[in-house]
Amino acid sequence: MPWIGESRALDLANTVIVGANRGEDLDFFADPSLTARWRQRVTDGRLARMPLDQLVELRSVVQEALDAADRSEPWSPQLRSRINSLAANAPLVLEMDESGTLRQVGREGPVEAEVARETLQLTAAPDSFTVRRCPAPSCGMFFVPRRRNQGWCTVRCGSRARSTRRHHRGRHAEG
Repeated sequence: MPWIGESRALDLANTVIVGANRGEDLDFFADPSLTARWRQRVTDGRLARMPLDQLVELRSVVQEALDAADRSEPWSPQLRSRINSLAANAPLVLEMDESGTLRQVGREGPVEAEVARETLQLTAAPDSFTVRRCPAPSCGMFFVPRRRNQGWCTVRCGSRARSTRRHHRGRHAEG
């Protein structure tokens, strides 16, 4: 689980590995041992202690928002309303530091509200790259690219995708 720790929203959304099990998705929350491993490694203990049904529900909202961002599609009114209402419980306030610089500070709220706020920040921040879904075989993880042309979540996924492409090109050339 090398992806854990970048963002609670990504920690939650990336609990499904697309096509990992003979083409079937691997859902960490459908397997008690994987759920337990995720709960041990996730950095926010409040998120780790959430009941499974609430985790699954929150994950579906976060994944829907991140999927829309990856496809550059607008959110449905229902999704926008759901995330906005969740995020309303994790306020941002303005503070001035000793040098007179004004900054926004996130105040702690319920963990689902904070995850919703992070989802809003990941998907709507104009000064960052857009959230993407890794297209590598057996991955599908969401990630925030560190450079504009980054196509995969990790170097390992990039290598696997290129290797798979070469393998498929070779098979088609032989046929």
